[in-house]
Amino acid sequence: MLGIGGWKKRARELELQLRKSQEYITDILTYKAGEKAQNAYGSPNPYDTRAALVSELVRKYKGYAAWGNQLIQRLVDTRAAFTMAGGLKAVVKGPGDFSAELQFIRALIEANELNGQFGQQLAVEKELEGQVLLALDWDDQLGNARIKFVSWNDTHYEVRYRDDFYHLVDKVVYSDPATREEIELPGEAVVFIKFNARINSREGVPTLSGLLLEAEDIDRALRDWRKLNQYFASPTPYFRTADLQEAKELFEQLLSPGVNWRIGKVFAGPAEFSLVEMSGAGAESIRQEIETKLKILAGGSGVPVQFLGFPEFMSNRATAENTMEPVALVSISEQRSWQRGFSELFAKAIEIRNRMRSPLEPALEPEAVEPQMKFVTQAQVDRLIQLYYPLWQAGGINLKTLLGLLPDIDPEQETENLSGEELPAEPEPEDFSAEPGEGEENAGE
Repeated sequence: MLGIGGWKKRARELELQLRKSQEYITDILTYKAGEKAQNAYGSPNPYDTRAALVSELVRKYKGYAAWGNQLIQRLVDTRAAFTMAGGLKAVVKGPGDFSAELQFIRALIEANELNGQFGQQLAVEKELEGQVLLALDWDDQLGNARIKFVSWNDTHYEVRYRDDFYHLVDKVVYSDPATREEIELPGEAVVFIKFNARINSREGVPTLSGLLLEAEDIDRALRDWRKLNQYFASPTPYFRTADLQEAKELFEQLLSPGVNWRIGKVFAGPAEFSLVEMSGAGAESIRQEIETKLKILAGGSGVPVQFLGFPEFMSNRATAENTMEPVALVSISEQRSWQRGFSELFAKAIEIRNRMRSPLEPALEPEAVEPQMKFVTQAQVDRLIQLYYPLWQAGGINLKTLLGLLPDIDPEQETENLSGEELPAEPEPEDFSAEPGEGEENAGE
């Protein structure tokens, strides 16, 4: 048996344990409340590494992510279509007879579908990874180079440079995902193209890198809107009675087997009937959130909102055409990076061909051919009609220059096709040296 002192000691121990338990429970509840508040009011960007960012972009594009899949898919496909809308062509860089080089590069483009499906896929991969790595390998049967795309998301390849400015690639090293074998690609057999990169940066940046949270928020808001509509579609019947006892009797009467009352069925009783519905203020707030996030998404990606499935934002045809001008500027700026990469690709393909050629075949000039990519809008077509065509008629530019400005026309090929035919006569240059008075007199005559 415990004495009074023992019982007091036991009571103090139990009291101490109780206080510790209460403190522990309080800490847990505080942590959960903080975690809930953080999730409710927004948390910092979870995609704070390149691996997490690229992986999430790929997951959303494939449709595997929880939120934002449809918007990311549409943005990636639309931007890729803008970039490769005019296709890829090869033209001779300067004066001289480089028909053999041009023929070889055109065969390279056709064999690897750079102007078709493979080129479009490269534009998609650029949107997902912010960079493109191409590996070249000679194909004896084809008599040309084969081009293979290496994914950074699958291999996490490392590009090693010869200089401190990250311009000259020495080699690319990565581990094969299937065999875990270490693979090393020499610099002369790879082409590495970076996009949206800082000056002297080692890697590119995806254009949609800062817009993942906005795409997810829009998706969540649309789901919330759907749930709210479900509540709106189910109004609550309400009977107003004089007191609680009368309400109880009415409720039992409505649920009795003989009545089986439902909305639309006649019922008479001592109560006022109405349907209680939710206010539309919540739906309006969700709609405004969706519109605001869409504007942020369209502005950050350079894709007009009508391409995201919201054509009602465009008030008239002129406004819709004007919005394509910023798209053209963005696409043309990105095409400069593509052109630099394709120029390097053409040169390295010719260098590989020169190393693998027969001694009886002449060597080709690596820098003789350059790529050409165009993005044409209605405003540019109008400029051709109103400015350049009158210039050609006045003799200010020659026919080859005019053909080079036309979309989907190769001036070199057209010149070759017209060489055996009678070329249209060049317009005589107009004489603008006459005095204003003389011109007016001549016009009068």
